[in-house]
Amino acid sequence: MKKLLSISAFLMCISGVQAATTLYETQFHQTSINADSNFLDGASVTLSNPSTSLSGNLAANLLVPNVQMQNNNAGWTVTFSFTATQDIILSSLDLGFQFVTGTGTRHGNTDPKTGTATVTLTAGDSSATADLSFERVQADKDGTPTADIQQASFNTPVTVKAGETFTLTVNAKAPNTGGTFLGLSQLALQGDAVPEPATASLSLLGLAALLLRRRV
Repeated sequence: MKKLLSISAFLMCISGVQAATTLYETQFHQTSINADSNFLDGASVTLSNPSTSLSGNLAANLLVPNVQMQNNNAGWTVTFSFTATQDIILSSLDLGFQFVTGTGTRHGNTDPKTGTATVTLTAGDSSATADLSFERVQADKDGTPTADIQQASFNTPVTVKAGETFTLTVNAKAPNTGGTFLGLSQLALQGDAVPEPATASLSLLGLAALLLRRRV
């Protein structure tokens, strides 16, 4: 009897535990964004404050809002929109940040550049935020155009139902940088796919049978 109780307790503990996985990732090419994911569809991007982006040189393979960051305390805002194709739980994200000149080239100097970004995730009545800090990395200073890729967890996981549209709004600021523009190089979303009830039940039953067999 004790064996059966211990197995039941074990199954209850693991039934809600899944390893976080990458649900979506993309490399930016100006405002082009792909939806090559088994979990998301209908990807789009909207620029506000400003509404245009740079397109020359390195900026062709980045998303660089067309606004100077120096002394710009408001920064820029970009909103991404996605539709979930199945129930998912979003828990964290990766964002790549890269500083460029007004013509989209790498800065020739080696001065430090830093900034911060707040990402707001909204799905229906649920919302969460994630804060990131970034800088100009050493490789970029040395002459190789390179982004600083940062990861952050949302302050609370957000569940998105199949067919539901959610948004990611990024507000980035770097007011203490001289004569520079700031771009995004890539985006990745991490979390868990929510299994169908029938699939989860079958998995637990199979595991229970295996454990019982090993204990006989």
